[in-house]
Amino acid sequence: MKFLRHFLLFLLLFVVSCSTAYNPPSFEKASKATAKDLNAYWGGNEEFNKKLVLSVGRIKIPPYRLMPGDAVKVSVFGVEELEDLTGKIDAAGKVSFPLVGSVKIGGLTLAEARKVVKKALETYVMNPKVNLEVTEYKGFRVSVLGEVNKPDVYSLTGTRTVLDVLAMAGGLTDKASKTVILTHIGPEKNTVLYLNLDKLVDNMKFFDELMLKPGDILYIPKAENIYVDGFVRRPGSFSLTQPTSVTAAITEAGGMKIDADPTQVAIYRTLKTGEKKMIKVNIDNIRNGEEKNIMLQPNDVVIVPSNGLKVFVYHFFGFGWGPSGPTARAGR
Repeated sequence: MKFLRHFLLFLLLFVVSCSTAYNPPSFEKASKATAKDLNAYWGGNEEFNKKLVLSVGRIKIPPYRLMPGDAVKVSVFGVEELEDLTGKIDAAGKVSFPLVGSVKIGGLTLAEARKVVKKALETYVMNPKVNLEVTEYKGFRVSVLGEVNKPDVYSLTGTRTVLDVLAMAGGLTDKASKTVILTHIGPEKNTVLYLNLDKLVDNMKFFDELMLKPGDILYIPKAENIYVDGFVRRPGSFSLTQPTSVTAAITEAGGMKIDADPTQVAIYRTLKTGEKKMIKVNIDNIRNGEEKNIMLQPNDVVIVPSNGLKVFVYHFFGFGWGPSGPTARAGR
C-alpha cells in the first residue's frame, strides 16, 4: 500500500510537470484545425431582426416635407368656389391655385404650407379656414444591397428611414455586420455615412442620419469571422457582427469543456504586414480582474488547450471521456 501511494504521487508530479510546459500548436496547424467549421455561424441576426421590426413605427419621425412632384389639394371651409383645388408642386417648389396664384410650399411641412396658403388667401377671404393635404406623393427610389434577405431597388413615398427600408428588405442575413454604409447621391459629390445599426435600433429615437433621400444607396457588408477551436463545446467560426472579447467568443463556442486549461489559451493573429502573432491569454486572470480582456480582430483564431492533469485524474479514477467530459465507466 505504501508503494502504491508513492507511485501515485510520482505519477501526479510527473503529469503536473508536463502540463505546465504548454507549447501551443503552430499558426498553420491552428488555422487548419478550424477549417472544417468555416461555414458554421452561431446566433446570426435573428434577434436583431426582431428588434428591427418592433422599432419600425415606434421611432418619432419628423413631419413630412413637401417635395417637387407631390400633388396637393386645398379646400377653404365655407367657400364653394375654393373647394378641392388641386395642383402639383413644380421643380421650383411652387404650386398655382385660383385667386392665390403661385405660392412656394416645397420643402415645407403640411402645417407650414397651410399657413402660407392661408396668408395668400386673406386678401380675398376673411379669416379663411384652409385644409391642405397630399393626394399623391412623388415618390423616390433607393437601392438596398449586400447582406439583406431581399436586396432590391425600392420605390418609397412619404418620409422613410433606414430602418423602414431594412425591414422591407427582410432584415439582415446571418452573415451581415451591424454597420450600414449609406450613400447620399448629390449633384456635385456624394456623401457617405457609416451607421451603427445596434445604436439606431436600441436608442429608439430619431436620428438625422436615419432619413432617406432620393437615389440613396444602402449597403450592408458581410461580417468578418473569428474562429474558436480546441477544448470548447462547439468549436467553429463565429460571425464578428459586433465587438467581441476572447471570453465572449469562448462563451459563444459553448464555453470550455471540463478538461480545458483556461490559463493557457492562445490567440493567433495575422497582422496587416502579413506577420503571424501568437498571444497567450489567462482566462482565470481576466475573470479575476488581474488581466485585461482582449478584443478580437477579424480572422483571429482562439485555441483552448486541455489540462493534462485533469484528464489523467479522471482516467485514473475510472471515468471514461465523452464529448462533454468525464463519464462513469460501466462496473464502477
